[in-house]
This record gives sequence, structure tokens and C-alpha cells, in this order.
Amino acid sequence: MIRSFDNAENQPRIRKQTKHGYKALCKSSIIIALLTIASSSVANAAKKTVQASASSSIVLPTTQSLVLACLLPTLLGFYKSEYGVSYGYGTAMAASSILVLSSIAKASGSSLLVGPVALSTILPSISTFMINLKSLSSTLPAFHAASLLFYGTRLNLFLLYRELFLRRFREMRELIEDRAKKQGSRLKRAPFIASCAFLYYCMMCPLLVTSQVCNGLPMTTGSSQFSFLEQAIRVFVGLTLSGFILGAIGDLNKSIGKMMKGEEALITGGVFRVMRHPNYTGEIVGWVSNCLASFAAVSWKATQGEGGLMVWKCQAPHLIMSAIGALGITFVLRTATAGLENRQAEKYGDTEEYKTWVRKSWIGFTAGRKKSESTNVEQNEVE
Repeated sequence: MIRSFDNAENQPRIRKQTKHGYKALCKSSIIIALLTIASSSVANAAKKTVQASASSSIVLPTTQSLVLACLLPTLLGFYKSEYGVSYGYGTAMAASSILVLSSIAKASGSSLLVGPVALSTILPSISTFMINLKSLSSTLPAFHAASLLFYGTRLNLFLLYRELFLRRFREMRELIEDRAKKQGSRLKRAPFIASCAFLYYCMMCPLLVTSQVCNGLPMTTGSSQFSFLEQAIRVFVGLTLSGFILGAIGDLNKSIGKMMKGEEALITGGVFRVMRHPNYTGEIVGWVSNCLASFAAVSWKATQGEGGLMVWKCQAPHLIMSAIGALGITFVLRTATAGLENRQAEKYGDTEEYKTWVRKSWIGFTAGRKKSESTNVEQNEVE
């Protein structure tokens, strides 16, 4: 009788949880369906591009494999909510770029790795991989892919360092997880996880464009006979890597500063002397340049002989998704910059050191908003 009474009282709660779970499942299904439709469009565009360009010998990874490369790492968000936007993010970028690099290597008659990798051959395999990557990176598409590989690998190594050695980061991660659990079942995370996977896929679409339309184009040229658009592609790809390097320098600068001065210290030296948020600023420069490289590549290809309109038509799905990726990640990073700026102002605003630093440094790219607002990205940031 008591069990029956308890079950009767729990029925409204169970129905409510079931309803929320059903809504989450519907939302994630819609997002995945949109991703599938967009992927199919990109796949068809890729086939048309290959048919329209007889000189292109590169065969890119299938759209399905690239989607899985972006989706599978993001599923870590079901285990730990924060992992979907940290390790999932970095792994998606690294995995998708490796797939493209492998295609570029195959088209050139070489290979990134020789033979299977065993535990005893990890270091020699890494050495072989780096040697082959260095030789491939003389071409623009390979250099572009290597830039994204650098970003994803560097990000994951930095995240691993913070998790292993910074107790405050681990506490923040568990706080985020506790808040996520209070929202209901893990199934409710599905729409957010699917959205992140879609964003990651869009962010790597510019690489597909440069790999297709710039196949064989050298990253550097000793000749002065080149068009403005051709050089613009090189500049944007170079800025992509430069932005990612700036972000890495910012993270390293802050980590060393916190190690020397303490976790509560305000870091104003090094690169922070001229910009207050070099990690976010560098990433924005990198991802925007990544997108612009794709538009410059298509513009350049369209001027090479006939069929210019066909090139734009074939690459339109890639370009649209590239723009979505750039706009999406820029919004996230600008919002995170504003959040960190607000928290630093609240924490150090009364000190003379902070006031002097603000006067002499650049805030970077930021989105204004109320201090009371918060996002998952802000919660993930550890000074």
C-alpha cells in the first residue's frame, strides 16, 4: 500500500521528466536532421566540384566520416557536460584536419604514417608523422590543415594540463556538472551536444574549400607573378595559424604568471601588457581568417578561366556553413571575453594596477552585456 501511494505521488514528477526528455529528444533529432541535410548538400557540392575541375586529383574524406569526426568527440558531453565544449572541441578539430591531411598526402603519393602504430612505436610514429607533415605543408591546403591540427592538439594538451595540475579547474568542472545534473537527465543535453557538433563541422568547412580549389597551390612563392586574390588566400591562411599561436601564447603566459605569482594574481605582463584577453582575441583572428580564406579561394578560382559561376555554385554550401561557423564561434568568444572582463573588473577594479592596465591595454573583440548574465563558456573559463 505504501509503495502504491509513493508511486502515485511520483507519477506527476515521472511524467514531467518524461515530457522534458521527449522534448530534448525532439530538439536533438531536428538538429541532427538539419546536420544530415546540410552534409548531403555539401557532399553533392563536393562531387560537382570534382567533376567541374578535371585538374583536381585530391579525393577528400567522405562527408559522413567528417561528421562523425565532429560528432563522436562531442558525445563526451554526456559523461561530463564541460567535456563537450573542451576536449570534444579540440578533438573534433584535430580529427577532421587529420582526415583531410591524409587525403592530401594520398593525393601526393605519400603517407602521414607508415604502417600500424603500436605502443612500442609511438615515438617513432610521431617523428615520422611530423617529418611527413613538414614536407606536405609546403602546399597551401596542407598548411591550412596543419594549422587546424595544431589548434586542436594544443587545446587538448592545455586542457589536460589544467585538469591534472589545477585544483580550481577541477572544482569548476564539477560545479558545471552539478548544475547540469540539476537540469534533469543526461538526455536533455542532446540538443546542446548536437548543436556543438554542427558548429564544429561548420568551422572546418573552410578547409574543405581550400583543399578542393587550391590543390597544388604552394604556400609560399618566389615569383612576383601572382594575383591579388591568390596572395590573399595565403595571407588569410597565415593569419589563421598566427591567431591560434597568439591564443597559445596567451594561455602559456597566464599559466606561468599564475604559477609564479599565485592563482589570485592579476597577470599584466608579457603579451597581456598590450591586450587583456590574447587567448580569445587570437582565436577570433584565427577563426575569422579561416573563414575568409575560403571566400578568397573561391574568388581566386572563379577568375581562373571559364566556369567561374559554377565554382561559386558548387562551393555555396561550404561557404554558407563556413560563415555560420565563423559567426557562431565569434559570438561565443566575444561573449566569453565580455564575461571575463566583467569578472576581472569586479575582482581587481579597485586596485591601481588594474586601472593602469586597462588604460594601457586593448580589450580585444567583445560583446557588451549585463554582468548578471552567464553562459556555459564563462563557467568553463578559469583565470
